[in-house]
Amino acid sequence: MIIESILTTMDPAGKVNFAPMGVEWGDAEIVIKPFLETTTFRNLRETGAAVVNLTDDVMLFARGATSDVQFPAAPASVVRGVVLEAACSWREVEVRSMDATPPRARVVTTVVHRGVRREFLGFNRARHAVLEAAILATRTHLLPAEQIREEFARLQVIVDKTAGPRERDAMALLTEYVRSAPTAARAEQAAPR
Repeated sequence: MIIESILTTMDPAGKVNFAPMGVEWGDAEIVIKPFLETTTFRNLRETGAAVVNLTDDVMLFARGATSDVQFPAAPASVVRGVVLEAACSWREVEVRSMDATPPRARVVTTVVHRGVRREFLGFNRARHAVLEAAILATRTHLLPAEQIREEFARLQVIVDKTAGPRERDAMALLTEYVRSAPTAARAEQAAPR
């Protein structure tokens, strides 16, 4: 099963990368599949560690999908990395094996520490819609513009019916990103991290 997370990795110099990423979830093992050209892949290869953060704040997915951002975080307990302050829970992981066959790596990790900060409230329909819109925003270089517009229109109806202020703001951010990003810049900016 794929679970959407905010993955944090750190480069050898200590710079943190925050990347929305679906991971293959398991109790003892988590599989991460970053594209080879991403910061996430480089950091995993160079440091062998990451933190898989679970959060119900969809604004983090929206901001992470549309820009290179830094979020408030604290040092991880076991691995060299950080835990997102907005994480409901997290898993600190170490790389066990890596297959770098293009276009996406398959990085098998072992869970070495678990943490819980607060209850995961879950996703209502609007949060699900924003999460889907964030994923679409990272695919603007792969999908036809008309398909993205149609999906955004469908998702906007759900947000309009069921969202709170945070979800409305996140959807507006994603809509503006998809609407205004020039095609060439979209491909470069939307590349997975």
